[in-house]
Amino acid sequence: MRLVTTDAIVLRSYNLAESDRIVLCLTRAAGLVRGVAKGARRMKSRFGAALEPFTLVKLAFYEKENRELVTISTAEILKSRFDLAAGIEGANVLAYIGELVSEFAPPHEANEKMFRMVAACIDALAALPNAGRPISRYFEVWLLRLAGLFPDVRSCGECGKALGNEAVYLDAEGKLLCQTCSRGRGEGLLPETRRILVASERLAPLEFANSASDTSNEAAVELAEFTHRLIVRALERRPRTQMMQSHTSPFVSPA
Repeated sequence: MRLVTTDAIVLRSYNLAESDRIVLCLTRAAGLVRGVAKGARRMKSRFGAALEPFTLVKLAFYEKENRELVTISTAEILKSRFDLAAGIEGANVLAYIGELVSEFAPPHEANEKMFRMVAACIDALAALPNAGRPISRYFEVWLLRLAGLFPDVRSCGECGKALGNEAVYLDAEGKLLCQTCSRGRGEGLLPETRRILVASERLAPLEFANSASDTSNEAAVELAEFTHRLIVRALERRPRTQMMQSHTSPFVSPA
């Protein structure tokens, strides 16, 4: 039996028996971890509010070889998100992030980049509660990138030519093709949408969200459809949390 201590983001928790909880966490050192918190539902539990969804904690757990469930020993709150989770939009974005992370992050495989990306997206949402849409798009793009499922947006997926301001088309697999390789067939992608995708490679989520106010509604909708299509292809189903796919909503919600 090995003791692991690591930073972790609580994604979800479920009741178990009369007084326990099963907790799903994204950890910095061990990737996606599912563990049992014994006595967590008791009034005087040592865990207190540390296992509430999207709380950043210092987590300690024991793991045994060849066993998926770990035994959670302690959880110390580093940063809570109670206020964010209480709002309708914030709660919806967090639930969506939690669902997709649990689908894309492999169990017990550390992924420092994914942990930092998810933590940064949550911090950005806390700083800009009305920017759920651009933060969700940023999260989707980077989740797909880190999973190796996001197409190259800088060059043609067929000939490798650098894509400038020319017309760009999407093939059936979601690859971006130049006009020559696509022969003008396929679904077009607005230059503005591609610029947003390129910008997401170099901006942090808070910077990305702050830059979203100048985005046209047409590009915002196209971006949502593009990322959603890739996610559905990867999962082979639609996400259970229906997150901000409205064709009439602005990119940034009014304050």
